[in-house]
Amino acid sequence: MNTIIKATDASDFLALVPHLVGFGPRDSIVLVVFRGNRTCGALRLDLPGPSTTSAVRRRIATTMIGMICRIEGADAIVPVVYTDDTFSSGPSMPHRADIRAILARARDSGFRVRDALCVAADAWGSYLDDACPARGHPLERITASPTLGALRDATPQRTLIDVDTESRLPAADSGSRSRTTRKYLALAALRHSPELGPAVFFDHDFSGDIVGFADALLDLGNAPVIPRDAALLAFLAQAPAVRDEILLTWAWGPEFGETVGDMNARHQAGEDISSLPGALALGGFDMPRPDITRLRAAIGVLRYTAPRLPKAARPPLLTMLAWVHWALGSGTIAARWVAHARALDPEYSLAELLDCMLQSGRLPDWAWEVPERTTEEVTIDGER
Repeated sequence: MNTIIKATDASDFLALVPHLVGFGPRDSIVLVVFRGNRTCGALRLDLPGPSTTSAVRRRIATTMIGMICRIEGADAIVPVVYTDDTFSSGPSMPHRADIRAILARARDSGFRVRDALCVAADAWGSYLDDACPARGHPLERITASPTLGALRDATPQRTLIDVDTESRLPAADSGSRSRTTRKYLALAALRHSPELGPAVFFDHDFSGDIVGFADALLDLGNAPVIPRDAALLAFLAQAPAVRDEILLTWAWGPEFGETVGDMNARHQAGEDISSLPGALALGGFDMPRPDITRLRAAIGVLRYTAPRLPKAARPPLLTMLAWVHWALGSGTIAARWVAHARALDPEYSLAELLDCMLQSGRLPDWAWEVPERTTEEVTIDGER
């Protein structure tokens, strides 16, 4: 069931924006997108630095508005700047030049601008409100907004993500780390040995069913991944084709995983598979929206497993974390996992590919689809 929260003024609206993007933005521009009177999406990009030229600001604005053009039925925006700068430190509201560039591109593209807002370290205000105090409005008007109480009542289980926590590995206890590492290194030592098959069968209870193994990992709930399975996952993920089969099984289920396995076999046999349905899924093309519940479970599996491995074995799993967040539409967190992976292996190919896509602002095609249900929508009453 959709949760529609009405925002009657700008402070109410600003109280809800973090819940649209899932976390509290910092040093960001968030474009909140409307279809009629209700939000239908939100896009976050890094705030340009103070030395950014006017030409670059215009290019950034063009990119952002171009991305909004892909959202079906979108007709209006509210850009919101989040900055550690202050109203009190300058003669005007911070980052006015960035907003000016966005508003020009939005209007050229036919989007109505409902408002343009700034949340600074000491106050907030509207770039479009000539009566806005020079020192802005107190931030307490946002934190005390009654819409937050209405949202808590309607969605009591909803919490904001801590981006810093979500984009770093948790600590691992020494016992499970030692056992997992030992089992992984034993498998790695047998990679090219005829003894590998018996080892994975007898020591890891693995018969070669990659899809079944990947799917079963998602059924663990909050239970830890046992060392033999964590080691096997890491070992299998070192092979790019198997890594992709696991990822895509997690995203779209075992039936599609079997399809991916078949495509991998045909590709290995020399067949051109580029035109087959699903062949471009890893790049975010020509697929429906993946299963969000499965992907969130996959995040738990990867976050548990990766810190229990030697650092040299981690790039595939860190990149898988990046891809899952990217598939969920969270480019901010995905970019951090890509950076972690490339810090360990700068030439890891999937991390390089994701890095290029993220730097160009590319999100998967399904990110622009209108979902059948949304967690919440915000309605602004009246014209702004």
